[in-house]
Amino acid sequence: MRRPIVLAGVVVAGLIAGVIGEARQGAPPPAQLRIEAVKPGLYAILNPGANTLAVRVTNDGVLLVDDMFEPNYDQIIALIKTVTSQPVKYVVSTHHHPDHTGGNVRFMQYATIVGHKNARAAMTGGPKPLPGPPPVTFTTEAAIHLGGAEVQMHYLGTGHTNGDIVVYFPDLRVIATGDLFVVLGRVPYIDYAGGGSMRGLVPTVDKALTFDFDTVIPGHGPVSTKADLQKYKTNVETLQTRTRELIKQGVPKDQYLSKLKVDDLGWNLDPATLFVRSAAGAFYDEMVSGAK
Repeated sequence: MRRPIVLAGVVVAGLIAGVIGEARQGAPPPAQLRIEAVKPGLYAILNPGANTLAVRVTNDGVLLVDDMFEPNYDQIIALIKTVTSQPVKYVVSTHHHPDHTGGNVRFMQYATIVGHKNARAAMTGGPKPLPGPPPVTFTTEAAIHLGGAEVQMHYLGTGHTNGDIVVYFPDLRVIATGDLFVVLGRVPYIDYAGGGSMRGLVPTVDKALTFDFDTVIPGHGPVSTKADLQKYKTNVETLQTRTRELIKQGVPKDQYLSKLKVDDLGWNLDPATLFVRSAAGAFYDEMVSGAK
């Protein structure tokens, strides 16, 4: 397999918060973006501990799935140039959060940005609209045909937000999930203000599992397998079951995290994580109805 190509640089740290996942920037830590081969003509650009992008290379141009923050643009372009001289012609945004769409403002000067209609609505609505909303949107499914390759985009239901899509590369048997699936070692974050739902995440992932694929490019973390996605879904179900049990036992919202066991799921409940700081209360409320 091709050895990963690493590009040293600086990445802006982001924090998803607010009504539509507004980014709050902190001190930029050192980072090394790297590109690695996934399948013939398909690569992943990884920022360890942060975002993972998909890069589909054809003889008629490049299709990129997500584009991190705007300051990552030059690094992403430099890495793409290590595997092809073709230009980026399409960028597919898996959802509206700035750590996945921040580069849109740069790419849209020459490439077509595509996303779900709910993602565009989240970026254009509210008191602080986000830059780079996709000018091309769809409701249920769409496809891009580029250089003989077909790239399918599917909206399968609510999950991380109400505008998440799964990108499917049928000829390569690969899907890119955005933040419907993440590999971060902590309880997955649900943007409730952005229409997300932990209860909705399971049936949405179930639908994704019906596709014919063996490889998954997550929104965050290393390239994974279909079995990894199945295990992730099972872990989310276990998380919900355990929370409902605590609710049945009368454990109040402000105490349930201290009693919720997640270490055997490979997750943690670090107080600094987005789930603990921004979603734990809403998750508890969402589980209340299922605990009756």
